Amino acid sequence: MLPELLLMVSLNLGADPVATALARFEQVNAYQLTLHSQGPSGEEEVIHYAYRRPGFVRMDMVKPFRGAVLIYDPHAHEVRLWPFGSPGRRAGLTLSPNNRLVRSARGHRVDESDVGTLLRNVQRLQQQGELRQLGEDAIDGHSVHHLEVEGEAGHTVEEVARFELWLDSETLFPRKAVGYDRHERMLETVTLKDIVVDPDLPEDFFSP
Repeated sequence: MLPELLLMVSLNLGADPVATALARFEQVNAYQLTLHSQGPSGEEEVIHYAYRRPGFVRMDMVKPFRGAVLIYDPHAHEVRLWPFGSPGRRAGLTLSPNNRLVRSARGHRVDESDVGTLLRNVQRLQQQGELRQLGEDAIDGHSVHHLEVEGEAGHTVEEVARFELWLDSETLFPRKAVGYDRHERMLETVTLKDIVVDPDLPEDFFSP
């Protein structure tokens, strides 16, 4: 017990680092990053991603649909899609967030794609499971805290029975997450790079 307490003090995470990370995220107004996602068969997605409260999302696709642009408006609860880019210059498609055309390869919805949703899913699994703090690590030259959350037998959150999560040591912003099913098969690996918290975004950045 004593070594675990000393580890929590040294990392300044407290007893519930996931809750602490989520509380930190709630203070963030906007962020930008490059999202790299890999599925169990090796399929890849690379997206320049931007978020602003209360839930605006912009995705500029790099892979597999290079040039496509997607913008989600939380007030209208609609997604505008430009398959060939250039928002504002050509008409876009207006779609429901549930439309398969704007879902990821893993079926994720754009209105549930932000870092807060990830942290809340980890927290849901933790509520009927166990959290382990695995110490310090490094990702792309950044110091991170490595955590693992495993659900009780039979308990999953969207198929995920175990999460591995790497939180930035300074900001507690996630830098990597891996989800596994109850058979220990990797479902998805997500790496977040080029993270900028509260960037100076143009006013019309999330407008068609």
